[in-house]
Amino acid sequence: MPHPSLLYADISDEEKERARQRVDELDKEILGLSFQVSTLALYKTDTEDKSLESWDQVEVYHLSGDK
Repeated sequence: MPHPSLLYADISDEEKERARQRVDELDKEILGLSFQVSTLALYKTDTEDKSLESWDQVEVYHLSGDK
């Protein structure tokens, strides 16, 4: 499933469908892929702002790999 942000993109329905199909193809290629995440950033976003200039970083979390 494509990232929900595609729903807000300023592109045609045809382009959204092509993107969805490409994501479906990539999903099969990356199934089982794993990676480590060391940092997580939280942003406040305005879905009406297509430029992303209004995005405001709320917090950055540095994750520990210790168990």
